[in-house]
Amino acid sequence: MIRNRRVCLLIDTSMSWGVRLIKGIARHAQEVDNWLIHVEPRGRYDRFRIPQGWSGDGILARINNKGLAQEIMASGLPTVNVSWYPYSGERIARCTVDEQATGRMAADYFLSAGFKNFGYCGALHRVGYPDEFADAFCLALKKSGYSCSIYPTPPGDQHSIPWNTHLASLVEWVQQLPRPVAVLAWSAARGRQVTEACHYASIRVPDEVAVLGGEYDDLMSDISSPPLSTIDQPAEQVGYEAARLLEAMMRGKKAPKQPLLFPPTRVVVRHSTDTLAIDDEMVRDALRLIRERAGDGVRVSEVVRELAVARRALEQRFVRLVGRTPAAEIRRVRIEEAKRLLVETDRSIADIGRAAGFGHQDLFSRVFRRSVGSTPSQFRRKHQHTS
Repeated sequence: MIRNRRVCLLIDTSMSWGVRLIKGIARHAQEVDNWLIHVEPRGRYDRFRIPQGWSGDGILARINNKGLAQEIMASGLPTVNVSWYPYSGERIARCTVDEQATGRMAADYFLSAGFKNFGYCGALHRVGYPDEFADAFCLALKKSGYSCSIYPTPPGDQHSIPWNTHLASLVEWVQQLPRPVAVLAWSAARGRQVTEACHYASIRVPDEVAVLGGEYDDLMSDISSPPLSTIDQPAEQVGYEAARLLEAMMRGKKAPKQPLLFPPTRVVVRHSTDTLAIDDEMVRDALRLIRERAGDGVRVSEVVRELAVARRALEQRFVRLVGRTPAAEIRRVRIEEAKRLLVETDRSIADIGRAAGFGHQDLFSRVFRRSVGSTPSQFRRKHQHTS
């Protein structure tokens, strides 16, 4: 008889990210069929601890404080950290989403919409945390010639500061930002707080301030006003691979020194970023036409003809303001729509290719693999949300 392995999950269950992580872990547990999982309902900012009286074989944790990292190291149990927070460095294995790639994706998304002014609103309860997400976002903007305003978190113990003080600080910050401005928030919850501050400041979202949450969460996105755009991340895949890594470690394999990182999936576009911040009427009209009709197979020649402009003039202004040619933008929009359909639907690959504007499945697969680094089928297996 195979001995059961007792595994403790120190992962919050209040947000979509944590729930999906646990689903991925559960899929691996069902495959090996000898895990006894201990998990408790947890909030996003709970200070996790190993449960008193629990003893087991391994831990999967969203390590969110130094005390937990020290407790885990003292226990000597094989552990995989699924958090962005690198507490304990190489001493605890880590499996999570690529923080820097997520920041770059956010920058690329805002730049493609023509923004020239940018802001970043970091985690409320993580003062002093080395925020590689923000660093990558700001560096990508700097390489394109832009700077970024960082929200100055009020000093002191964030847990003891009343919410109206935090809100007033956010309102003051968004009021002083040059507009139109694109604001990236640490999480969906933080993004919803930014849209709330905009409401109290009588600032229109997304026309004056476009807001993007750095982490996908259904509830926070839905209750934001307007509904919040977020960056989707492959939580189920991270959970599954973290569980596989822990299984190997419980069997005696050494913990890897380098973290196992997975790229973000896509930007889930909702109303909070559904705008274009481009003054050039020709380019703005071309972008709108491309986004509306890329799935119908629109070509650059059709865009030029419909707008009654010279192709060379459009391409030059497009490259200067958007950073890519009209043809590259058509290809990008088609790939993003294909990603959405692969993640959100069970439609066939061929059907998705046609719906995204690719005439033939071979062409779709070839362009998708060149752009994304995997085939459509591989992308679906890694990123599709499980029910």
